[in-house]
Amino acid sequence: MDKETKKTDKITSEKIMSDKVKIAILSGTMKLPDGKKLKCDIAIREMGFKNCQFDVIGYNKNENTVYVFECKLGTNITSVGQAFGQILGYKSVLEENGYEFLSRFYEKYHEDVIKNKGRLKIKLEDWTRILNKKKMNFRFFVVLKDRTKEFVKEIISIKRDIKPKIGVLSVTKEGICTPHLVWKKEIDNELITSDKIEISLVKKYKRDEFFDALEEKLKSEIISRYPQLKTFKSSNVVQFKLYPNTHYELWVKRREIEIGFHIEANNRYTTEKIFSVLLSKQKEIKRELGKKIIFDDKWGQGWTRGKGAFWAKIYEEIPRETFDEEFLDKVCDRIKKFIDVIQPILENE
Repeated sequence: MDKETKKTDKITSEKIMSDKVKIAILSGTMKLPDGKKLKCDIAIREMGFKNCQFDVIGYNKNENTVYVFECKLGTNITSVGQAFGQILGYKSVLEENGYEFLSRFYEKYHEDVIKNKGRLKIKLEDWTRILNKKKMNFRFFVVLKDRTKEFVKEIISIKRDIKPKIGVLSVTKEGICTPHLVWKKEIDNELITSDKIEISLVKKYKRDEFFDALEEKLKSEIISRYPQLKTFKSSNVVQFKLYPNTHYELWVKRREIEIGFHIEANNRYTTEKIFSVLLSKQKEIKRELGKKIIFDDKWGQGWTRGKGAFWAKIYEEIPRETFDEEFLDKVCDRIKKFIDVIQPILENE
């Protein structure tokens, strides 16, 4: 860069670049090849997430699309390649953590609005409804200084080799963010084009959060039929109590999840009495719950030592999966099935 360029170049940091991008996408000054403007209703800059630093993120409500921009100050081809590589890394992170990413995005947006004494353009309840759709569109862009136009052939080659297509924007030395890198329509149109991809939004939980969500979900779905439902939670167990001396249980083990019905009376006689009722309906229960259901009438040390717990259970083990919304639905449905099959038998005796 010659001395004269140094004097006139206002873009001296990626922070300044990201500021210019944020201003441009909020004002809607950039027109895309399809005639639409690249415009976002809300936008933030510099958000850390999962060891990544996102330069600019925007959201367009009408398109239900999130725009992700990676700004690169360097003007050599290596820096350009790094920008595209970072975008691919971000895409992988979003595919695995889309719900958490968008939750953090809105949190950061809310913080910025409060800090700047602004007005929320999208309220939390509206954002929650958006996330509950469980899908979001994304578009990705790299933002380069206009001096990188000398590598335009190499940039196009990189862009063509990558799926999805990543758009290219330019920031001039005067500080204008533009969809024009070389100011030749055919080339600039190819550079700006980006693919819209759809990413599933699956909420993930820590274990205690998973237990809380399971309790809330199960209660909401069966409380009208079983208003007496009570719950108990520990570090690896959730119990749902509906009948004396018994409960339905989710037990988290190292590699498996045990789901079942437990009889844990204070004496052997009561346990045997309840278990015998269910054992008499074993064929019916297995027909409804599956042949892999296990009837264990000798659970606890009392049966072998003559003292201690005289318990019994009907249960199954399933592989432990990621604690996310999909697994939550699966587990909740299975516990409900146990209740629907076993509870009427108990209450009709």
